Amino acid sequence: MPLPGSAAFLRRQEALDCATLTQVAACLRRTVREITPLLDALYFKAAPLAVLDCCATLEALAQEVEQDDVQTVAEHAQEDVRGLLPF
Repeated sequence: MPLPGSAAFLRRQEALDCATLTQVAACLRRTVREITPLLDALYFKAAPLAVLDCCATLEALAQEVEQDDVQTVAEHAQEDVRGLLPF
């Protein structure tokens, strides 16, 4: 186990955080798959229902988590590691 605050520790945490974010995105997509049949069963789909936007919103959020959040974590980890390196 790497020492807390070390470069190895930060890289390990980056990998763990990125894996967690990937799991979150998968959960969001699983929710979309579960919600879709429920929405398909609605009779009054022509009504202005907020629920009809939830699948598209959740999928967009999953993509943002997978791409943007993972990249943000990687960038922050790199900055922190660079801060540990001697000049």
